[in-house]
Amino acid sequence: MDSLKDLLASKNLDEPTEIAALREYCQNLFNFLPEISIKNDCIWLKVPNGIIASELRMRITEIQTRCGLTQKLVIRIGY
Repeated sequence: MDSLKDLLASKNLDEPTEIAALREYCQNLFNFLPEISIKNDCIWLKVPNGIIASELRMRITEIQTRCGLTQKLVIRIGY
């Protein structure tokens, strides 16, 4: 039986490239660190306020093409 250490060492813990691209997009254009999670074939992006959320919602098609998103992007306000 494998130990927990062996199982965790063999697991790939790198974040997907589309998540890294989305995180970089938010940092470069809006200067905030987003909280991103993947649930039920959707990418959930939490933003700190409504102004940024509105701006991101207007640019959602641009974000999907630039970041190479294959799943639906859902933008949520709050931390």
